[in-house]
This record gives sequence, C-alpha cells and structure tokens, in this order.
Amino acid sequence: MFTLHVLSQTLQSFIPLVVDQLVVDLKRLHGMGMKKVAVTALEPLGCLPQATVASSFQECNGTQNTAVTFHNLLLSQAVTKLNNETKDSSFVILDLYASFMSVLENKADHLGSSKFENPLKPCCMGLSSKYSCGSVDESGAKQYTICDDPESAFFWDTVHPTQQGWNAVYSALQGTLQQLHSLC
Repeated sequence: MFTLHVLSQTLQSFIPLVVDQLVVDLKRLHGMGMKKVAVTALEPLGCLPQATVASSFQECNGTQNTAVTFHNLLLSQAVTKLNNETKDSSFVILDLYASFMSVLENKADHLGSSKFENPLKPCCMGLSSKYSCGSVDESGAKQYTICDDPESAFFWDTVHPTQQGWNAVYSALQGTLQQLHSLC
C-alpha cells in the first residue's frame, strides 16, 4: 500500500536531487558568462487552492509546505555556497515563499494590494470535482463559476494567482528586487 508516509519519504529524497541539478544549471549559466542570476524559491505549494480544497479553502497543507520549506532551505544553502565559490557572480534568491505567505496571511499591506477576502479560495472553480476552471460539457455549457469580484481574489484558479495577487507578491518582493538591481 502506497501511504502518505512513503510519498513524503520519496519526496524528501527527491528534493536534494532537484537542488543538485539546479546547482549544475547555475554553474553552467555562470560558465557561459552570466554574472547576475535571480533564482526563485518555491512558493507555498500547500497554499494553492488545489491543496486547500480539502479544508474548504481555510488552511494550507502543512505537509506540502514542509517539503517546500526543505527545498528552499537546501536551495538557499546551495546559492550561498555558489556565491562564495564565484566571486564575480551573484546569485540572488527571490523568496516567493515568504512573499506569498506575507500576502496570504495578510501580514503586510503592500502597495497596490488589498486584503483578500479569502486568499486561499480561487475565483474560478469547476461546478464539481469533475470540472475545473474553463471546463465545458459535451454540449458546450460552462461547468465552472467565476466570482463576482476577481480583484478581491488572490487566486484565479487552483494554481494561478490573479493579477491583483501577483501585484501583491511583486510588492512583497521589492526589497529583493532592489538588491538584484543594485548588483547590475
């Protein structure tokens, strides 16, 4: 029987392989002459509506976010090591995890953002688990609903932020983006 524990262990052993490959790719970019590289940390995948639907969009999936946190920790350590090894190169991490969480938890009132009514609930949803945003049935009838005010939603569908959601994340990233700009 394939249990959640087995899946979690498999994921925990897979994550270092992913980060190791990222390091290989970043070294290759550096070897090609690229001096400044922005590396994105993973966003809190456990907070995507596809993960929060199990809690009626009320809370993030802690197991998924633990795996993401592990990935981001290894990535941060690897980027720090790369920066120490490549004196003429700067790799900067864009911390999407912290930026998303800042917005989702309403910790900061970012320029251009509003407090999202229920940030874990998507604006566009299938009428049932059989359908997703944009689905139509055999006769072409819509099998999804769209919220009344898309600007009040952080997520458009089960994985994509709305324009307003991305604006809020962008605002939360300003410090890191300024750091990256100063390296140029």
